[in-house]
Amino acid sequence: MLDQWLGVFVPAGTPPPIIARLNAEIGKALADPAIRGSFLQQAQEPIGGSAAQFSGLVHADSAKYERLVKELNIKAN
Repeated sequence: MLDQWLGVFVPAGTPPPIIARLNAEIGKALADPAIRGSFLQQAQEPIGGSAAQFSGLVHADSAKYERLVKELNIKAN
């Protein structure tokens, strides 16, 4: 199964209070019925979560696809 996800990235070294504020505001936006409805109409489920959860997802997916590229011997053109 292949999941698609969307997320927001910030530059390395962004102060934690700024990351927390962005995450809180994005969480509020995802809870807004109009925004949530727009995502759902596009067959996308708005989930939200913490910056640490998103970081874990990104790192896990990167490791998974790195392993697959090696196992399947996929080469760049």
